Amino acid sequence: MNTLKKGQKLTCVPCGREVVISSCGVAGTTLWCCGKPMRAKRGTTTKRKK
Repeated sequence: MNTLKKGQKLTCVPCGREVVISSCGVAGTTLWCCGKPMRAKRGTTTKRKK
């Protein structure tokens, strides 16, 4: 997994648990759930309009 960004959603494939990143100070890390790494959901990064 590359970098985590604020507002990014991760999901666990076996159990379906979702995690939203609220703040991040770690450049590269892996979150584990059910003995497997969580995957980033596609198209969930929030883009704010100016």
